[in-house]
Amino acid sequence: MDYIPATEKDIKEMLNIVGVTSINDLVRDFIPAFTGKMNLPQPKSELELVRHMRGLAHTNKILRCFVGAGAYNHYIPSAVSHLLARGDLFTGYTPYQAEISQGTLQAIYEFQSFICLLTGMDVANASLYEGASALAEAALLSCSYTGRDRIFVKERLHPQYLEVLQTYCEGAELTLTDRIDNDTACVIAQNPDFYGNVENLHYLAEQAHRVGALFTTCIVEPTSLAILEPPGKYGADIVAGEAQSFGIPLSFGGPYLGFIAVKDFLLKKLPGRICGMTTDSRGNRGFVLTFQAREQHIRRERATSNITTNQALMALAATIYLALMGRSGLTTVAKLSYARAHLLNRKLEKAGFRNLNSKPFYNEFVVKAPRSAEELASRLLKKGIVGGVNLGEDNFLICCTEMNSIQDIDDFVSAVAGD
Repeated sequence: MDYIPATEKDIKEMLNIVGVTSINDLVRDFIPAFTGKMNLPQPKSELELVRHMRGLAHTNKILRCFVGAGAYNHYIPSAVSHLLARGDLFTGYTPYQAEISQGTLQAIYEFQSFICLLTGMDVANASLYEGASALAEAALLSCSYTGRDRIFVKERLHPQYLEVLQTYCEGAELTLTDRIDNDTACVIAQNPDFYGNVENLHYLAEQAHRVGALFTTCIVEPTSLAILEPPGKYGADIVAGEAQSFGIPLSFGGPYLGFIAVKDFLLKKLPGRICGMTTDSRGNRGFVLTFQAREQHIRRERATSNITTNQALMALAATIYLALMGRSGLTTVAKLSYARAHLLNRKLEKAGFRNLNSKPFYNEFVVKAPRSAEELASRLLKKGIVGGVNLGEDNFLICCTEMNSIQDIDDFVSAVAGD
């Protein structure tokens, strides 16, 4: 499509309609006119400017983070950002001319392979936007496959994921129900759940399959997959969740990276794009996009989704991270996160906190504070510690990763243990 700029006449007509005489009038209330002289210092050389900026940076206070609840502070190898910033990767939006984007398609294929290895599933797509909408897409897929319209959600699903799921269900005229019966399309359970509890979900998968429903596992902290049983082993038909833990910084809330993986029989219902590996006429390995289930690809009313693309750059970051870490590196991250969380939990119990987790936990847990949670959060902040999520009624949701040192844990306990 050609770009046709607005002419001076067009601009004048638009300004007249809104009742102003110039474009500056539109922003005058927000950006007042400046008529004085700016009090700027003398120009600096590059060396002086770099020194000045580093001095400013050193005044920043780096807080130690014990917050989880769907966003996790993990170490990111420097190679991830360096490779991601390459111009041929950083500027590419999505492979519209797929067959000549072989590098991008190979990265997508490897991302899909990593997700399948971690989840124990047969097929994964090229990624989705973030975990909450990935879970909602899993619910839509289930209803499309079974022809049913009821969804059972096990307690302790991340509340924001539940809100997104409710929004999707409202638009699609689906119903969230509190029982599993012959009208149930999908059974959803988060593992570890929002409070960090880890559960053996074989029984729930069996319940779902007994009535002809699909079983979906939601994974919000995917490093747990390095040491926990893969969902595919305990009967999951769909695994959906968030991959932010794989090489993506917290960044004030985004961008994040959703993923979804399924068993073979759901391949043609899988939303978004899927990359496959093949050979060309000369026998050379090649990669192609295939099985796209969106409505634009002739599916129309049979489409399971309107997802038109994938979170390509973030999926690439996750792929680089997982390739660098390898099986042993990711297992080390998971074991350290587990050990540090349990160490902090034990020390807090000795300091008068009550453990509220009813089941084993991975790297998050809930404790009841012996006094005001707000007061304790304030104490921690003064020590440069963000101490977790206040759930109300003096209950704290606390998370540890490999980024929390033993010294950080001791400082946390010292700050809340008393006078």
